[in-house]
Amino acid sequence: MRLAAFRLSALLLSLLLPAVARAQTPLAAGSGHYTVYQGDKAVGASDYTIQLTPNGFTLTSHGKLNLTKFSYSFSNSQHLDGNLNLVSDQLSGTVNGNAVTFAVDADSTGRQFQINISANGKQTQNTVDRHQHLVLLPDLDPAAYVLLTRMAMENPPTSWILIPKENGILVPSTIIRGSSVRGQLNGSQMDVQHATISVNAENSVSVDVYYNSNGQVLEADLPQQNFFVVHDGFKLIDRPKPTAPSAPPPNSPQQGGSAPPQYPAPRGGTPQLMQQ
Repeated sequence: MRLAAFRLSALLLSLLLPAVARAQTPLAAGSGHYTVYQGDKAVGASDYTIQLTPNGFTLTSHGKLNLTKFSYSFSNSQHLDGNLNLVSDQLSGTVNGNAVTFAVDADSTGRQFQINISANGKQTQNTVDRHQHLVLLPDLDPAAYVLLTRMAMENPPTSWILIPKENGILVPSTIIRGSSVRGQLNGSQMDVQHATISVNAENSVSVDVYYNSNGQVLEADLPQQNFFVVHDGFKLIDRPKPTAPSAPPPNSPQQGGSAPPQYPAPRGGTPQLMQQ
């Protein structure tokens, strides 16, 4: 009798452990492929892959955009710790045939990022604060939209965007959770969650992310640029009207400002993932 009870307990535990592990893992390994539209015209494509590591996650992504007078492509590889804090990022790309690289690494204290940029034959460096709930946001990068979605699902009181332009622009962001809408994936209708993340830069822009209950990104819209990054097989049925981007909050710390960080840096210094 005791043996049967022990076997039943072991079976229940074996069934429970994978579910617990999944609940404690903010990202699942996987990949996604997207078509980039300008209006209703396909103008590019992008993809991402998520891999689990012993100390966190590796996200790789690629994309390309071809317009009449503009071309853009990128390849991005970023490492995050188990709490989705960015540890390092290596972004390379071409803009109208000109090569650009943007590298980010957490310093030994874990409180700042060291940034190295190569563009137009010049090498420049910069340092910005390292925060929790921070997403590096290259143009049309679906891996960034996955992380924006996770941030929107958590909905922290303060969040940050690092824009890989110029010397690296660190700005706060605003998250607005919207009502669910209807979408269609591979012919089957479904409820789709919606959130708007406003990037509070001087010329504020927003990203609308549409995702399912598991956090899978089905579409990301950039209404100010008229770009739509759409998962293969997905169609949004009742698109909500775009909202105007939020203005920067008063006295918010901008790059180079003297105000203290609004949100703490990740604890524990540089994660073991980055120690060679």
